Amino acid sequence: MKFTIEDSKKAAKFDVLFGNLPGLTNLVKIYIEEGGLHMQGMDSSLVCLFDAVLAASWFTTYEREEDDPQHISVPARIFQKVLSTYRPDQNIEISIDGDDSKLMMDFKDGEKTCDKYFELPLVDDGRDLLNIPTEDSEIDMVITSKKLTDLVSQFEIFDQTLSFDMSEEKVLMSASGDDGSMTAKLSLEDSQLIDYAIVEDLTLKVSFALRYIKLMTAFNKLSEEVKLELSTDKPLIMTYEIGDDSNLKLLLAPKLD
Repeated sequence: MKFTIEDSKKAAKFDVLFGNLPGLTNLVKIYIEEGGLHMQGMDSSLVCLFDAVLAASWFTTYEREEDDPQHISVPARIFQKVLSTYRPDQNIEISIDGDDSKLMMDFKDGEKTCDKYFELPLVDDGRDLLNIPTEDSEIDMVITSKKLTDLVSQFEIFDQTLSFDMSEEKVLMSASGDDGSMTAKLSLEDSQLIDYAIVEDLTLKVSFALRYIKLMTAFNKLSEEVKLELSTDKPLIMTYEIGDDSNLKLLLAPKLD
């Protein structure tokens, strides 16, 4: 396996993706497929899952050999630390060494930056690829990433629970904690609420751990818009579309009463 990223905007998104993963998971499992990379990981409490697909067309070049391993796992924290040394004038090249024991990461061809070469250990991870729910949700909401991120930053004052109270007439978000609470009413006419669809006559009330929502919105630079899918007694699905049939999905289990 070898792929390159020469587009600086895509390299920046790659940095945002892997730069924020250590907050969610210790290990990133990467499935090397003919059509691209499929990556997953889960937090230690098993309540938040990330699922990222980077299609082969998303990369400048993408090569997969028949004898490549089906999947590899890399420590998220080390991967993030290496990426922190990347500079925008450089190209990214990532490959697996001959005996499939190391991930090779090269940042090179920069006009003002020296070439850098890294070797990262691969680790064993016995978990299988998890299936992401594909059935229709009861509520679909598309909002600008900035709007959602700003709201979550304000809700963070009360850093325990974020609750949604949603119907055909209203979208209420509220946060509560030991120090008080805050409620925000989103106007259905708000230009930053791009789309809102709900099952007829439904009223949905559901709550999530605010600290995980904060981690999920940290990926906001991947896309100007983010989609939220909510259903009764099912995980929240937050999706960032990042172009060329590629996306990041984050799933968060609801809090139990």
